[in-house]
Amino acid sequence: MRMGNRERRAGEGGCAVCGTTDARMLAFTRLEDGTRVVVCGSHKTAHRRSEKMARSIDELRVMIGERRKTG
Repeated sequence: MRMGNRERRAGEGGCAVCGTTDARMLAFTRLEDGTRVVVCGSHKTAHRRSEKMARSIDELRVMIGERRKTG
């Protein structure tokens, strides 16, 4: 099911992993306990493809943190 614009804009801040705030890129993922977390589409995909579900936002950041090189 697709998420509407209102749900995207309702997210606090931005992606919990990379911090992007562009509402067009934001989505949700769920932690192991069912808590919804705002993430960008790339990090939602990475979490879905990971071997296990994160239990906390900190664990989510460690599991699927930024892997792109900057500079």
